[in-house]
Amino acid sequence: MNNRRYAIVGIALRAPGGITDPDGLRAALHAGAVLIEPPPPERRGTAMPSARDVVPVGGFLRDVLDFDARFFGISPREARVMDPQQRLLLEVVWEAFEDAALRPGDTPGTGVFVGISGLDYRRWFDGAPSAHWTAGNGLSFAAGRISYLLGFHGPSFAVDTACSSSLVALYTACRALDAGDCEQAVVGGVNLLLSPWTTVALQRTGALSASGRSLPLDHRADGYVRAEGCAAIVVKPLTDATRAGDRVLAVIEGIGVNHDGATPTLAAPNPDAQAALLSRVLAAAELEPGAIGYHETHGTGTRLGDDSELRALVRVHRDRGGTPLYLGSIKANIGHAEAASGLLGIAKLVVGVRDRILFPQPGFERFPTGAVPEEVPLRVCREPTPWTEVFGASEPRLSISSFGMSGTNVCAVLSPGPRARPPEVSRAVSGFAVTAADAAALQEVSARYRLRLREAADGEYPAFARAATHGRSRLRHTAWIAAATRAEAVEALEALAEGRTHPRVRVLAAGEPYPVREVSTRPVYPLPLYPWRRGTFAVERTTESGSTQGPAQ
Repeated sequence: MNNRRYAIVGIALRAPGGITDPDGLRAALHAGAVLIEPPPPERRGTAMPSARDVVPVGGFLRDVLDFDARFFGISPREARVMDPQQRLLLEVVWEAFEDAALRPGDTPGTGVFVGISGLDYRRWFDGAPSAHWTAGNGLSFAAGRISYLLGFHGPSFAVDTACSSSLVALYTACRALDAGDCEQAVVGGVNLLLSPWTTVALQRTGALSASGRSLPLDHRADGYVRAEGCAAIVVKPLTDATRAGDRVLAVIEGIGVNHDGATPTLAAPNPDAQAALLSRVLAAAELEPGAIGYHETHGTGTRLGDDSELRALVRVHRDRGGTPLYLGSIKANIGHAEAASGLLGIAKLVVGVRDRILFPQPGFERFPTGAVPEEVPLRVCREPTPWTEVFGASEPRLSISSFGMSGTNVCAVLSPGPRARPPEVSRAVSGFAVTAADAAALQEVSARYRLRLREAADGEYPAFARAATHGRSRLRHTAWIAAATRAEAVEALEALAEGRTHPRVRVLAAGEPYPVREVSTRPVYPLPLYPWRRGTFAVERTTESGSTQGPAQ
């Protein structure tokens, strides 16, 4: 382990409750929302079992079988056979690059690291497999397909360590950056509940909540609630990100991995191993425990798991003096997204860093009796709390842990990172590009750009134009908007969105260059994400009794 630092420069996600971006996650966390509910009617029997001893609730994504196959050049026949987890990853990874204002084709030396564990979609198949079955349902292809479609030559593989998969994928990405195996990395994590089998098996181990409530670290916790989710982040060495003028969302100060070793049972946690790992990561980052102001716990809500994690935290932070350490877990809001849970925890830290705020933990009353000695100042927020109220003028480090049921533990330490100065932009703007995969999507991109510019100040227009031209990959249909002012751009975009001709709108031929030069610094501006034009793709699912039913969503 070394103390090299890494910048998170882009992020995208899907979370329960219809959350499709970091702003939606921020709003839900700020409100203390609990997004655990029964499955949608069309998914009953596929996402959750009907067994009497299982509470049929979870954190569910919307429209999990929908996918923009045409955008990625995938035929409907192949899309139907592809695990929806692969399909979801493709869209979310693309959005992470858009968020970073990075064009995938500019950096072929990108590595791809995906945390993925479930294979539920395989249970939908019956009879002879198609030619697309292996690539559509093998875990390794979740990463390999991303590299193939985006033209990446860096390391590319899936990581399965159960619940710690996506954070171990981040660890692996950082080590690959250290070794020079890649220039930058995209790290993803995904989890979909597409078969009741795993839920039934977990219930029989006693891991799931009998009450259907997710109450991490609380004295009433009785197990975890399963959830779906997907997240992706783009990571670069901090020195490279600073040199390129990237917007740095957060900095990874240190990250490490270990294993529980011999425990009473295969899935039993080991507080000694957890404490040793956190101490080692802090030491490698040259930090004292007191430098950590907030810790995003694994916090599943199982009694054994929470007790072990609290014991480990007490051991590491016992001598931190009177400075409080705040704890929380995103699982209180959305449930346990298993292989994707670590990156969703990272997403919570990233959106909290932006606003310098601690989010409330819904449902928390108090720690289990005897778990936290009075002299150890561990706290949980009950309401949104600005950093200044608890940390004063200092900016704390943030830590996060993720523990796999098979024994693999991972811990990372993050910091807010440098406050980037906005790059100087010439006030003279000649125009910008609008690009999409097809004509209908081009109209939708134009409509979204128009809405964004209508809400923007005149002074934002140069940054908008740079980002639209240089921060988006050029796709098959491209138009050039020759507009010197925000008002001119809004007028031209309205015409393009409505399919009308306009003197300021010119359709560019394939290969025709933009009438402006490339820029030397990252053109970061919060543009709307790409408007996916999805269709529903699924094989007919065979039930256990042998009868068939239509695809679930």
